[in-house]
Amino acid sequence: KYALTDDMIIPQEAAKFTNVTLKGTASSMDSNSTQAFNLMIASKELPDIVGGKRQDIIKYGQEGAFIPLNDLIEEYAPDIKKLLDENPDVKGAITAEDGNIYQIPFMFADLVSEGYFIRQDWLDKVGMEVPATVDELHDVLKAFLDQDANGNGKRDEIGYFTRVSVEDRNKLGGLLPLFGINDYWHLNKEGKVAIGLYTPEYKEAVKNISQWYAEGLIDPEIFTRGANARDILFPENNGGLIHDWIPSTSGYNKSVPAKVPGFKLTGMLPPTDINGDQWEFASRDKIDGAGWAISSQNKYPEESMKYMNFWFTETGRRLKTYGIEGVTYNMVDGKPVYTDEILNSDQAINTQIMDMGGMIEDMAYYHDASYEEFAMDEEGKRTVELYKSSGVVNKCYPKLPALGFTDEENDLILAKYPACRTYMLEQLQKWTFDGSMIDQQFDGYMQTLKDMGMDEVVNAYQTAYDRLMGVK
Repeated sequence: KYALTDDMIIPQEAAKFTNVTLKGTASSMDSNSTQAFNLMIASKELPDIVGGKRQDIIKYGQEGAFIPLNDLIEEYAPDIKKLLDENPDVKGAITAEDGNIYQIPFMFADLVSEGYFIRQDWLDKVGMEVPATVDELHDVLKAFLDQDANGNGKRDEIGYFTRVSVEDRNKLGGLLPLFGINDYWHLNKEGKVAIGLYTPEYKEAVKNISQWYAEGLIDPEIFTRGANARDILFPENNGGLIHDWIPSTSGYNKSVPAKVPGFKLTGMLPPTDINGDQWEFASRDKIDGAGWAISSQNKYPEESMKYMNFWFTETGRRLKTYGIEGVTYNMVDGKPVYTDEILNSDQAINTQIMDMGGMIEDMAYYHDASYEEFAMDEEGKRTVELYKSSGVVNKCYPKLPALGFTDEENDLILAKYPACRTYMLEQLQKWTFDGSMIDQQFDGYMQTLKDMGMDEVVNAYQTAYDRLMGVK
């Protein structure tokens, strides 16, 4: 969808600063980027600069399709060099087995992403405070049901719900942490790589989840409701608690009160879990795999690297995020502010800017999350700051940094992990609906995953992490 086109005004504006003009070669009709990338490689006709996934860039870079960037970064990209020096985990992740860097990565500056939001108007109705512990949260959700929080005389309140629709994402990811389980790849308290659904502690966690479900505290359609859950349950005055993206969720404080008088979402920190720990499992990764490379057919590698560095400067980041001064934003009190045309559009801000050639991850830059403030009410801004200042993000069970896998490790993971993941999520759903057999079945579940190769997958992640950390 965001193939570079000649009418994109942001790359046109960048040419005024860099004297470099880009000409897109990918078709916007290509719906499968992986297939398009592979066809490009097979054709051996490479454009000067190529956007793609890190693993692909590294693989074909070592085969000669892309040039090493180490010396070019050192000499022509001071802003990129500074960022990599300040983030050795990122530098390690993008460094290939041969010691070379083949890709300039898209990087996130702000790691805060998701958080908990609860219905403040419902709390007021049942006379309770924002819950601070998992037990308090249980009691609040039960009160929502028992005391008719939405006031319609029906027992139709839904406590916790989600809008996760991606098949390999855990629909209960926002609840399992309350029972000490992180379902992202993470480091456990002993500093070892783990994933929550393949740990001994998971048995008690899923038993609690099953009990909450039986009590009606969890959306009965949580596994099937899909991506529009917020747009259904909030306007219908049925949803009570969600763990979701902070900017977009806080936006419902602006849109829903017209349909539900008194509607109010309050952002809240994660309740302390059953172990007494308070931590937030979700965060943006510093790098997500996207970025761009310089092909071996590029006759101007120095100029290309200078151009890439431009997007990591303050001027380049502002252009990439806000567009063109006087056209898409104006400076107000020293800060960029989008024009009314951008703010009042039916399209999301980032969608509008991407259509202009900005905020495209394959065209690597240093992400600036400040634009999200324009989608948030004051409660959203308060919640972001709350998560930043509290230190709960990546605490206790921190997500793994971006890892660089060898071809052998990557092949093993791709061969074994998807089937393991499917089995994990299928069993989670079964046990959520009926937890009566968890004690009898759990050892068999763990053995099945072991037989499917889960230990090998964990070991591959552990080896890649140790290599990143310099552990011999």
